[in-house]
Amino acid sequence: MMALIASEWERLWNRKITWFLFAMIPVILFVSGQYYQKSNQGLTPENPAYAVLDNFPVLVLAEQLMIGFNLMLLLLLVFSVTEEYRTGQIRMVMIRSYSFSQLLFAKWLTVMEVMLLFHVTYLILSYGFGAWMFDSTSQLLLFYHDEPVSHGPAFFYVLRYYALAFVTLIAISSIMTFIAVISQSTTTAIGGTIGFLLVSAGYPTILQKFAQTMEPRPDPHWYFLSITQIQYEGIALALAPHSRFVLFNTGVLFAYAFIFGVAAHLIFTKKDRFI
Repeated sequence: MMALIASEWERLWNRKITWFLFAMIPVILFVSGQYYQKSNQGLTPENPAYAVLDNFPVLVLAEQLMIGFNLMLLLLLVFSVTEEYRTGQIRMVMIRSYSFSQLLFAKWLTVMEVMLLFHVTYLILSYGFGAWMFDSTSQLLLFYHDEPVSHGPAFFYVLRYYALAFVTLIAISSIMTFIAVISQSTTTAIGGTIGFLLVSAGYPTILQKFAQTMEPRPDPHWYFLSITQIQYEGIALALAPHSRFVLFNTGVLFAYAFIFGVAAHLIFTKKDRFI
């Protein structure tokens, strides 16, 4: 099994898209840094969105998680699963003595390992760009916090934010794997996943518009049935002094991961797919 994972790791790094995505990290951070430099001009230092060294890593992750990180995960899974299936490369792997379950798990695990490396690299470089482009401060206010915090608590807040963000990526990877498995082409897989992300992102907005005419108003938990809404707002709420929706959002993420993960496994392991 370790040999299969090592083989998948090598195959993934042989793709130009993997290197391109990593090369884009400094570009994303630099452009985001310029954006927040301009944004700071219209904000006071007491605003949680006011960028300084200590919160820049969170601001640039919150900005890119729904779009940048999800799209990177999408591309890696599509090229690892759908594209290899359609070109027949998976048949060459199946010549060796590995089961369908082992193959799917190795592909998923390899992609998530690359995503974890991307995640850590993004975190480290965000501190580097933050130190270069922003000042440090002894006290800063975090989202949904009433009292300012110092450097130490701010650093641990960043680590917890990145950890929870990666948990959301694990959950959404199950959905993307399912779509990649059932798709007959890379175009279909990419289009289907982007469609899901758009529906997930649009659902809270539509619900909010309907809620304006409803009495009583819908329970706030309904908004967090959207996995992108959890990425956008749920992480910050979970890290607030009085955490809200933690158990519910955890259950939603687990449900997504379990249902779509099992479905992807059952479909992928049907032997007639490769005959």
